[in-house]
Amino acid sequence: MGSDGYDAAAATANEGASGRGLTVTDSGAAVSEGVTHLDFAGSLSPVSPDGANDARSVRIQPRGDSLSPNIVDVRDDLDVEPEEDDVWGAIYEHYQSFRPTERNHRYVIPAGTWDVRTDNIHLDAHEHFGLVGEPFATLRVTDQDVDRMMTVGQIDDSLPHAQRTVMKDLRIDIRGDYDTGIGRWYTYAYGLIENVSMRGRRDRRNPDFGGDRHTIMVAGRQFTTTNIIRGCQLNNGDTHYDRDTHVGHAIPLSSEIYNRGTNFWEGCQVTGYVDNGIYVSSNSGRNIIRGCHVRDCAGAAIRIGANDYVQNCRITKTEEPEYPWSGLWLENGGGQVVDGVTVWNGVEKQTEIIRLTQDGPARLSGVHITDKGGNGRAIRVADNDDTRTVFEGCTITDRTSPSVSDYAVYVRSSNVVFKDCEYDLESQTDQDRHGFFVSRRGTDVDRLVLHNSDIDADGASLRFGESGRAHNIENAVFDGLVMSDPGTALADVLWIGNRHRGDTVFRGERSNWKGDFNFGFTV
Repeated sequence: MGSDGYDAAAATANEGASGRGLTVTDSGAAVSEGVTHLDFAGSLSPVSPDGANDARSVRIQPRGDSLSPNIVDVRDDLDVEPEEDDVWGAIYEHYQSFRPTERNHRYVIPAGTWDVRTDNIHLDAHEHFGLVGEPFATLRVTDQDVDRMMTVGQIDDSLPHAQRTVMKDLRIDIRGDYDTGIGRWYTYAYGLIENVSMRGRRDRRNPDFGGDRHTIMVAGRQFTTTNIIRGCQLNNGDTHYDRDTHVGHAIPLSSEIYNRGTNFWEGCQVTGYVDNGIYVSSNSGRNIIRGCHVRDCAGAAIRIGANDYVQNCRITKTEEPEYPWSGLWLENGGGQVVDGVTVWNGVEKQTEIIRLTQDGPARLSGVHITDKGGNGRAIRVADNDDTRTVFEGCTITDRTSPSVSDYAVYVRSSNVVFKDCEYDLESQTDQDRHGFFVSRRGTDVDRLVLHNSDIDADGASLRFGESGRAHNIENAVFDGLVMSDPGTALADVLWIGNRHRGDTVFRGERSNWKGDFNFGFTV
């Protein structure tokens, strides 16, 4: 409460006040300790530093102890000129002039092109670091020694930390004889990379000026860390060099072993990289990939690990990547969830489009593959026998041109479920395009479940290899041959309600076969 029973005190602006702060004249009201705010009654007006009243020249900046960052205009406050001065060096010099707890700045880069000539500025610790184009700006690399633009934070857990880091509305220009990674971020509380793109093709393996292997790498250092990488476009790819493997070329989007937090990858696009597209499989944190599109990358287009989540993404192959590739790869631990992935392939494959080698359970729903390439498989499951992998509501439309007969789906592990799936396979050459091959040499592959699924192949719809047992096949439709090899031991098989439009040839041993309700053939 204020004097005379009021909780507000009247004040008037001092027209002769310094532009560095606010002062008020004595309006005649007594101000007690209980006053909660001052009422200027509309009398406050901005004053420029030279004393002239010009509201257009005034910019109010929060003080360093505020939760909001201090605004630093690189042209007005750091005296940097576009296409002349090193904006990167100027930002780093200003950043280093403060103690870590006082680094609370949002660096605004006006529209235009700004030169980068300083290699790998280390933003090791701050309360807030923001780098924002206003409304959009280009950072042009003009020095071949710039291999990585920035490193944020640090790998170890010692204080202080990079608390909140933001980079948005920027384009990185590496055209000409330049190559650089954008950054490796080790964030502590929060990180945001939004609307960041790259102009020019990466040249990672160039012996004279090749840059960092990672283009954008993000790792949250705490279980509570959240990072968002949204709307980033890396569509000019990397330069191909003849090597035994794609490894060593640039990676566009990644999260490495030091990540413990949660990374959201949303609406990003990647095209033409020789290495993996989105590579996040090797860390203990969680990666959630939504609405991303990866085109024409070798390695794996999207490569995820334990507890990662992929939703509504696209994978496209229109050009040969010159190295073996896969579309979606699940590995390293279990708990992966895939909910909506559309794959379109028009090139030859040496391996498979969907690869599962994870160590725990996984669920894939709404995976739709259109394959018009040559050779290779659409799906290969070679995961842990002790945990269950489930495909639900998935489809394959296969119009490939194989040079040798092959199977669209290769099941090499036990405990795999295909539910409500539809696979339409039609070879475009004289070689057969078979459906399912269930086999792993030397050991049993058991507990395959085919429920309410349709396999239409021009060769065999379903083949059990030299080993296998205890499968559950219900309400499925087989348009091609159903068979088992001579060394197959099919014991305790539930085979009910299936419809066969092709022949059945069981050469292996059948024991305790349960098939009382089938259509079109006799067991």
